[in-house]
Amino acid sequence: MYSLIGPRWRKLSLAVSLAAYFTYFSWYGLTAHFAPDEPMNMYFYWHPTPLRFWLSHFTVWRGVYRPMGGVFYLPLFYAFGWNPVPYHAALLLLLLAGVFLVCRFARLLGCGELTAALAALIVCYHAGLSLLYYDTAFVYDALCGFFYLAAFVFYVRIRARDRLLSFRETAVFLGLYLCCLNSKEMAVTLPAVLLVYEWIYRGPPRWTWLRGPGRVIVLAAALNAAYIYGRVFAPNALAGDPGYRVVFSRQRLADFQNRTLRDLFLGWNSFDSHTVPIIWAAVTYLAWRRNRPALRFCWFYILLTPLPIEFLPGRGGACLYIPLFGWAVFASIVFRDVVRAAAAFGAREPLLRPLGRSRVSALLIATGLFLWARDNRRLEDSFVKPAIPQLGCETWEVMQQLQSLGPRVEPGSRVVFLDDPLGTYDMAFLAELWFRDRSVSVSLNRREPLPPAEIAAADHVFTFEDRKLVQLR
Repeated sequence: MYSLIGPRWRKLSLAVSLAAYFTYFSWYGLTAHFAPDEPMNMYFYWHPTPLRFWLSHFTVWRGVYRPMGGVFYLPLFYAFGWNPVPYHAALLLLLLAGVFLVCRFARLLGCGELTAALAALIVCYHAGLSLLYYDTAFVYDALCGFFYLAAFVFYVRIRARDRLLSFRETAVFLGLYLCCLNSKEMAVTLPAVLLVYEWIYRGPPRWTWLRGPGRVIVLAAALNAAYIYGRVFAPNALAGDPGYRVVFSRQRLADFQNRTLRDLFLGWNSFDSHTVPIIWAAVTYLAWRRNRPALRFCWFYILLTPLPIEFLPGRGGACLYIPLFGWAVFASIVFRDVVRAAAAFGAREPLLRPLGRSRVSALLIATGLFLWARDNRRLEDSFVKPAIPQLGCETWEVMQQLQSLGPRVEPGSRVVFLDDPLGTYDMAFLAELWFRDRSVSVSLNRREPLPPAEIAAADHVFTFEDRKLVQLR
């Protein structure tokens, strides 16, 4: 019956089904507040002049922090201020676009329509990466994943036709890759992933390779080198931050693998660290037991894509968005193989013989999808939804206080907050964003105590009394 439906109707029904499934699981993200990091993120992109902000997209060697985030935050900030709903809606639309790119990703790897649809459904909602769906501070992962897939699909779509990228197509690819790099550091693995694709699908490189397909990969690697320099050696480089300091150790590798597989396999309550080598042994065996290009590519993909975070502290969850694409395709291929084998066996049994092989296969697929959706729903209800009201509560309360009081100051004013409930620089970020005037200077007495003379000289003084914002001058 599936084959009797026209290709256009199949694609339309698939798109509607995936969108409905995505909406069913992720709509709750619209109810969340801003995350604690987001005042800093918004301020970081708002404070420079527009020219400096846009130039930062092209000067990757200077190590500017993820400028594509500003392309997300700034239009929403100017249009909607501190209403979190449009931010979450934009994030969900970005993730939904990624779902459809996963379909194309799987098809270009040689998967059938059904296998590609199963991979897309896995990416639609994954409770192990739940922060992606309600914490807009993880928009960097969503942006990076979207442009990573877009660049890969654009490149492979052309190479699958057995031709090289033209000059214009090369420029488009590098533009997509630049957007990917400007989104998050996970992007740096793409040249290596493309190299693996060329080797597995197009054959081993020959001596003329650099003048052919290798040209685009080398250009991407050169862009990578400039980007990595900015992240490691530029002033205030990200690698200098303790949270981004790489430590190559067996313990950190073991911790990452344990955390990663626990999140990906939804094993929050039952995952045993001894399972890690068993999973990798099974995945390796399945990838290499037969000449299956898609499985072998995915094996390399899931090995390479986590490398930028593998030796950083505490990474997992939403940071696994790009590796999830490879795991989803791998799992869908294996699941489809198991279903075929089980359906062939079951259709010979007296009880199931009247159904026929195709109906037994459909029944097994439906059962697998039900169990997957049920586990995601259980984890969402148990762990995810209870955490949403707690996200950024204090930050949201301060935002509400500023909106309620509606303070206004003159250009060039010196503003002092004697006390605030946040205890970080976020109060200064929020205040400057509220005033929307780069000439206004905000000081926090709680963060850096000020002499009485400086407080007396301030143009405006605010404080919080019983968690209520009060303007003293």
